[in-house]
Amino acid sequence: MALALMTNPPFSLRPSAITRHQRLAWLALAIALLGAATLSLQWEWLDTAEQITLDLRYQVRGAARTEANSVIVGVADSSFTIAERAPVEAAREPALAAMAAPWPWDRQIFVQLVRRLRASGARLIVFDIVLAAETAGDADMARVLAEPGAPVVLASWWQEGHTAMGEGTVTLVEPREVFLAANGGRTGYANVWPDDDGVLRRLNTLLQPGELLGGDLPVGGSRLPSLAFAGALAAQPQAPERSGYIDFRGPAGTIPTLPIEDIFLPDRWNGPWLQSGRLFRDCIVWVGPLSEIRFKDYHVTPFGRMPGVEAQAQALETLLGNGPLQPLGRAAGLACVWVLALSGALTTFVSRQISRQLAVVAGGVLGWGGLSLGLFSTTGLVLPVIAPLAAWLVAAGGGVGVRFIAEQRERRRIRGVLARYVSEEVAQVIADQPEAFSQALRGERRAVTVLFADLRGFTGWVETAQPEALVAQLNEYFKAVVDCVLAQGGTLQKFIGDAVLAVWGDTRTAGPATDTGRAVDAALAMQAAVARLNQAWIGREDRAPMHIGIGLHHGFAMVGNVGHPQRMEFTVLGDVVNVASRLESANRQLGTGILVSATVRDLLAPTHRFLPLGPTLLKGKREAVGLFTPLGLLTAPAPAWLPRAEAAQAQWFAGNFAAAADSCAELAAIAGPYADFFCERAAVARSYAQHPPAGWTGTYRLDTK
Repeated sequence: MALALMTNPPFSLRPSAITRHQRLAWLALAIALLGAATLSLQWEWLDTAEQITLDLRYQVRGAARTEANSVIVGVADSSFTIAERAPVEAAREPALAAMAAPWPWDRQIFVQLVRRLRASGARLIVFDIVLAAETAGDADMARVLAEPGAPVVLASWWQEGHTAMGEGTVTLVEPREVFLAANGGRTGYANVWPDDDGVLRRLNTLLQPGELLGGDLPVGGSRLPSLAFAGALAAQPQAPERSGYIDFRGPAGTIPTLPIEDIFLPDRWNGPWLQSGRLFRDCIVWVGPLSEIRFKDYHVTPFGRMPGVEAQAQALETLLGNGPLQPLGRAAGLACVWVLALSGALTTFVSRQISRQLAVVAGGVLGWGGLSLGLFSTTGLVLPVIAPLAAWLVAAGGGVGVRFIAEQRERRRIRGVLARYVSEEVAQVIADQPEAFSQALRGERRAVTVLFADLRGFTGWVETAQPEALVAQLNEYFKAVVDCVLAQGGTLQKFIGDAVLAVWGDTRTAGPATDTGRAVDAALAMQAAVARLNQAWIGREDRAPMHIGIGLHHGFAMVGNVGHPQRMEFTVLGDVVNVASRLESANRQLGTGILVSATVRDLLAPTHRFLPLGPTLLKGKREAVGLFTPLGLLTAPAPAWLPRAEAAQAQWFAGNFAAAADSCAELAAIAGPYADFFCERAAVARSYAQHPPAGWTGTYRLDTK
């Protein structure tokens, strides 16, 4: 990167962390507060969604594992045809014969039923049938209700209607007065009211008529018990009034159910299930309709469709058990919403990685869902789910979105800055991995490949050229060569006058061999680009031909942000840079365009072809460096003159300078872009042939930089 150009304040790819975090905090908090305030309102869709989650909690928890204390004796479709299906038994048992009559039945059926249940030791008998009409057997029914034994609770019914003027009316349809007088007035309304979505969930206990009409309730008005609550009071006179959700023990059939005719069929009464009535001992026995077609007394529950009598039985089991499931109050529910909203806003600062933030968001959803299910299953507490989770998702998701947008904007800014100095690919890597790059800024030792390129013979043109023409030509040159660097994923470290310093491996690395291969390919491309520029400038007086020298070396360097607090540079330091600079300078004496070290050649031996120039002692160095000039990829055809060049080099290393001079002179005519090198080598070989160097070992010494 030409980070030397980026000054005051010291180099930084990001704005102030404090400022950024403050902005994120305020924006995330604003989103959280807005979401919490919106979700604190009573929206119909929130209630509907909450009811769905409640049903899911019932289903995930499953049926209760404890045995029920209730048994249902139902009037089923089969009860009306038993006289036809079992005529012999019907002839012996009047109750079975009476079942063939239209509804309402002769009360003698229920008289015999009550007596058998009491004789079996039933604890309580509850009729989910309104005995309001006068029919045969009423006197006997009144007498049996007054007899000692298990108490009997009878059902009443709130009947709603409208006057001719359209005003709402409520009438309580009660059992006959003679029955209420006989059973001690134990009665309760059998009405149930589903929620707005048609699902029965709530447990009713006490009710005033005015509550059904929606008007003001009279002060001190009597409240009548529901059938389930009346049954609870009959079983436990001190049973408290508790509201909430019915703790359904499971789907339809969870409570043992049998048709009423089984009580009067000897084979079933004495069978292994009823065991002559032992099934009813210490149980609450419900008597009610099971025929959906005849009575239409079925309701949708969280476990599916269920007969009304079983829904009543499960409500009574709830009252006598651990009590109704308790939803949180309005204030506590709002507290949950606000706590989760503020907690969600804090997730913005959990991590800078979006993936980790999303994991925290998902963890919060699973955690709250698990907590609500656990409390529901173990304590019966119904935590709100939808509004708090929606607040969490709005706050946390908003925070993630804010950070994502901020990060994307920051990355675009970084890429915009870096794209002037490195390739788009490298700029994106730096933008996507700012932590790794920040570590490099603080200082790090890395294996890098350094390219140093400089113009040769350009000083005279600088002294005589017009400033406008000079700047324009340099800009054309820099664009051409820098594009070659960026195309190969290199980092443009800096411009030094008309020289270019580029590095591979300082900001990111694909491995030493790959980095070095890209650097060599960039050098060959730069050489070709300058040749194209010179061709295009032919005939232009405002343009002078350019000749470029390039040196490449691979090694370890210190990478970091150095300089004065008011002017910082991200740069590479070390001998690898000095060697690359010496190699670039050596091109002038050797007549070459590109020189690479033996380290570079060794890394690229499997992929590139090189012409060995022999060990050379660079100016200011104590040890000779093996020099090579690249000829291109091994996949490309080798130059036809290469075997003769290798033979000439062998003569040179062997000290056969006269033969080497002749060979190099011939190669100068056919080696194309390498003609200057062979001309230079031929001249030096002739000089050595006349005055052989003492102690020749094949090492060529350069006396200047």
